[in-house]
Amino acid sequence: MTKEEQLFKAKIPGPETGIEIRRTMCDICTPGAHCGVNAYVKDGRLLKVEGTPGYPGSNGKLCTKGAANRQYIYRKDRILSPMVRTGPKGSDEFRQATWEEALTLIADNLKKIKAESDPDSIVWYTGYSKWYRPWLKRLCHSFGGHNYMTESSTCYKSGWMASNLIFGSNTRPDMGGNPQLIVGWGSNPYINAYLGGRGYAACKAAGVKIIIIDVRRTQASEKLADLYLRPRIGTDGVLAHAMAKVILDNGWQDQPFLDQYVLGFAEYRDMVSQYDLDTAERITGVPKEDIYRAARMIAEAKPCSVSTNTGITHHKNGLNTCRAILALNVITGNVDKPGGILPTTDTFLEMGAGFETREEEFIFETRTPERLPLVGQKRFPLWYDMNHDGQAMDLTRHILTEDPYPIRALAAFGMNTRMFPQTSQLLKALEKLDFMFATDLFWTDACRYADVILPACSSFERGEVKCYPGGFMSYTQQAIDRVGDCRSDVEIIAQLAKRLDTGDELLMQGYDACIRYIFEGNEEELTEARRTGIPVRSKMARPTPPGSYLANGANTPSGKLELYSIRIANLDPETGLDPLPVWFDGDNDCDKEEYPFTLMAGARIPNAIHSRCHNVPWLRSLRPDPMVDIHPEDAKSLGISQGDLVAVSTTVAALRLRANLTLTANRGELHMFHGYEEANANELVPNTENDPYSGFPSFKQIRCRIEKDAADSNGAAAQEERGGKQHAL
Repeated sequence: MTKEEQLFKAKIPGPETGIEIRRTMCDICTPGAHCGVNAYVKDGRLLKVEGTPGYPGSNGKLCTKGAANRQYIYRKDRILSPMVRTGPKGSDEFRQATWEEALTLIADNLKKIKAESDPDSIVWYTGYSKWYRPWLKRLCHSFGGHNYMTESSTCYKSGWMASNLIFGSNTRPDMGGNPQLIVGWGSNPYINAYLGGRGYAACKAAGVKIIIIDVRRTQASEKLADLYLRPRIGTDGVLAHAMAKVILDNGWQDQPFLDQYVLGFAEYRDMVSQYDLDTAERITGVPKEDIYRAARMIAEAKPCSVSTNTGITHHKNGLNTCRAILALNVITGNVDKPGGILPTTDTFLEMGAGFETREEEFIFETRTPERLPLVGQKRFPLWYDMNHDGQAMDLTRHILTEDPYPIRALAAFGMNTRMFPQTSQLLKALEKLDFMFATDLFWTDACRYADVILPACSSFERGEVKCYPGGFMSYTQQAIDRVGDCRSDVEIIAQLAKRLDTGDELLMQGYDACIRYIFEGNEEELTEARRTGIPVRSKMARPTPPGSYLANGANTPSGKLELYSIRIANLDPETGLDPLPVWFDGDNDCDKEEYPFTLMAGARIPNAIHSRCHNVPWLRSLRPDPMVDIHPEDAKSLGISQGDLVAVSTTVAALRLRANLTLTANRGELHMFHGYEEANANELVPNTENDPYSGFPSFKQIRCRIEKDAADSNGAAAQEERGGKQHAL
């Protein structure tokens, strides 16, 4: 018996209580390293949760969201049974249906539309959770379609693209490789991913120097940073290029490494030469002395890792900014070395565990040749070239204009419409569809526009396989009774595969059969992990020694690390995309005097993830009102006090919400968390402001204005109003 099993057994309550402890995991927030959970269960119902000791990464800890799992699972707005529309789209007028009726309605409508038009007139979309994505994508292919798209159209994939353009793979900082310096660019791991925060803290305790670069003053900048740089919103690319120029001007680059492993260094050097310290200080607002100091620290640390996160990519210049930041690792030679940036290979669900699976074969073996351009393919050619999925940020335009062909139906699995810019326009597009069905745990905006709604399970109500770094794999089992008549997403997909006459025998067999196909060679480990609930190490896992990736040639068109991207250079020149990570101003085109502030929508708070937790009472109580963060001096100049009702306006919409005076915000900048029904921050973001490279929306750089609301001129409006209503202009 392992140490973890002994500890687990010691905590089990006596049989007289009727309480069991069952192992599962939480998937409320991160789709990567989930947290292991000990679920206290009586009569099939969840009583409380604790972290699972020894679980990879989390090791017995839970964040605020994980600790609220009981309230999350038993939310009042859980969907309890299949529902069929009886009223107009956008209303709550539905009737209860059987699974047989609901699935038959879906299958009949999709087959009819396929026969009348084309399989690609049907869009298959998935949001959170990400555990079932290979199954849904295979169903799309087995039905003859290709218009599969995900919320990764706004999350993660742009950074993945940037990394692959340079390195030919995704990368991660090697915090366990004894780095001398870690640069966390846009990183606030205490809130964004607390498992990463624990890694940062361990490095800090071991004497590793840390630079934090963020437009907001955060827990990371306060607790971790030996040096904190605070650029203006959208200017991170300039800051990275200026650091590169300092390094190159002083001859601090690793020239032998560049000569052997890097393509495009001469062109890159010419490009960054225009970003002298005076220019960089003027554009970024960072003192030139701090820029120089950071560049020198990066150059002198051996080894060093410079990493970034998804927030950096939510700008019109986001992907190139990410490339500019990652390029600092290249010119200093901190790639594929202990303590630097390490190339990674995905094992399953975009997590690297050090062994290969048949996931790609499972997804693509039923795919047929494409006949029509996918959603967003023409508008965002680099996205299509690297992903071969639809770019969901073009879905609204495509449906409304029918260019280049009509979209008639939507299969919406876990679709959060508030993750789309200018959400009201997407809802208008959903009204136009001939048919739509939604699968979710809770009543959402997307559900209100669906013709059929199917209730899904939480991670406590199903079993699933996850992989983790170090060669670990887990296979959880259902821990509690299902709420209402819900089913798992993969059960739904398997049943649809049969009713849609796909002929896909493997998909119709269900989750376990597919998992054993994908994890061929790991059958014994799967059985053991499922029996014990403890992650086990795959016998197929093999460590990849630093240095082996470059020794075999990078997985890029040139076989080298590419500061000048051959992949981009090979696209049609009419795309206007530059093979170099050039910086351009990401501000939207509007009158700067009328809209003097810059809005960052989507700043993280510790009790929420998108809009998934706003209806969880414990979590909502931590920030009950939608608020906009504003610097006290800006507020003073506008006559705004703490808690005042204010109006925030952009060129497309306005919101009424509460003011929160805080030094976390720079002068001239506003920050809002998104997802509140009463004040959806993304409604303020024009759906035309996209990165031409990735298609990502400019959530974090939109010109706006703020003014005290006339209805609250005396500052005495009731706080329990919860922010007021939003409206489109």
